[in-house]
Amino acid sequence: MYALTAKGMKYMDEFASRAGLPGVVLMENAARGVADAVAERIPDKSAKILVLAGHGNNGGDAAAAARWLAQMGYEGISVYFAGNMEKAGNEFKRQMNILVNAHRDVRISGLRGIERNILNAKYDCIIDGIYGIGLNKALSDDDIRLVKYINSKSGFKVAVDIPSGLNASSGLIMGEAIRADLTVTFGSYKTGMFFGAGRECCGEVRVVDIGLLPDGYENVTDKLEVLDSRFLDSTIDQALVPRAESGHKGTFGTVGLVISSNGMLGAGMLAARAAYRAGCGLVKIFCPSKYTGFFNVSIPEAVAVPYKPDDVLGAFEGFRDSVDVILIGPGLKEDSTGRLLVKQILAGSKPAVFDAGALNLISRNLKALRKRKCPCVITPHLGEMARLCGEDINIVARSRIGFSRKFSEKFDISMVVKSDVSLIALRDQGRGQKLFINTVGNSGLATAGSGDVLAGVIASLIAQGNPLDTSLMYGVMVHGKAAEKFAKDGDSKRKMMAGDIIDNLF
Repeated sequence: MYALTAKGMKYMDEFASRAGLPGVVLMENAARGVADAVAERIPDKSAKILVLAGHGNNGGDAAAAARWLAQMGYEGISVYFAGNMEKAGNEFKRQMNILVNAHRDVRISGLRGIERNILNAKYDCIIDGIYGIGLNKALSDDDIRLVKYINSKSGFKVAVDIPSGLNASSGLIMGEAIRADLTVTFGSYKTGMFFGAGRECCGEVRVVDIGLLPDGYENVTDKLEVLDSRFLDSTIDQALVPRAESGHKGTFGTVGLVISSNGMLGAGMLAARAAYRAGCGLVKIFCPSKYTGFFNVSIPEAVAVPYKPDDVLGAFEGFRDSVDVILIGPGLKEDSTGRLLVKQILAGSKPAVFDAGALNLISRNLKALRKRKCPCVITPHLGEMARLCGEDINIVARSRIGFSRKFSEKFDISMVVKSDVSLIALRDQGRGQKLFINTVGNSGLATAGSGDVLAGVIASLIAQGNPLDTSLMYGVMVHGKAAEKFAKDGDSKRKMMAGDIIDNLF
């Protein structure tokens, strides 16, 4: 299943049209999908249903859905036209004409600015079809007042394709937006459903197949493949290297964690514990001599490899040769030693995972990343991504798909951009770029150390012999799944700590 921007969905509609599939057929399929969803949730045929219709195709979908509901036997349907008749499209007019002629018992108001009191009644269900995915400017003051009023009313709210007022691509609220209990969307998820205020406004999302042609997706460059729990559960056993019962700790690989002086030791400890829990055979921690005691006590399973300030590179050479993958960032201070270690790793041939402080150091010298010799993945959060791009975080957040795609292409690197819903861009394995959005997880992941745990999981999967892309993608999902296993309710999400994520891995 894909998530598309408004531009991508427009292309899919045009692709279907060029293939001879008329818009009226797509609209009928969409409207029936909405009607079926409402009937499933509100089975009582005497229920009071208010349908809000704008003047565009979204309004046409809503009007057609009202007709389908009337044909199903629903008796209390009212339709309120919330648009401008001078701007009404042909499809909207067609659907309204059919509705008026076929079901004269359906109460329709607003077409000539009369009977506004229809909005004041109490309804069991309100269907929002005012604005669709084409909305790209702020709502008018009148529309904002209407949306606020609808949000204040009781009744189960269903959005047609996208809640009115929500930007379908970015998830930004364009002045005000409907807060839906259910969004029935057409063909594909919309990217704005996952970003910004998208999840808050959309509620539950149901994707309805309206007959769009699958071949069209091949030409949509900014599509995102949606990763969810069902995908994870059905593919993980085939995707990851099987664990041999006859193996030993060397079979399952060694993660090398790089720590610098005065770095946050807790971050390194969390990453090391996560690497073990994710299945690697051994974790070695390259750290200043003064820290070996701390690691020996806190993670006795790990091997602390000490170095002295005056012999960092000499000690690092032997350490690098003894591990299967290097993880650098958790517990790394952004100083001269940190810069030296990042430079050495980029120039070497050992697979690597760059996170946290390592990414901030890389952002100051992107030339070294471009000229790197090591196969690697990076795991920036939005703030680190903004620094890598040399851009304001708010600008990156609004256009995160574009920034992720372009950065991944420019530097030919696979990456995850961490946020409440994470974006994954994969580059290697010779198949070109693929973009994914991860929906596995919950708000409990928004806790200190969560990113360090993720980095440890990804490094561990690489050490076990999994390809970098596979390790990155499944590491993100396994990390999210651990949060779901721990947090079954809101209170559990509230009290989740990074250690809880580690304890629920796999």
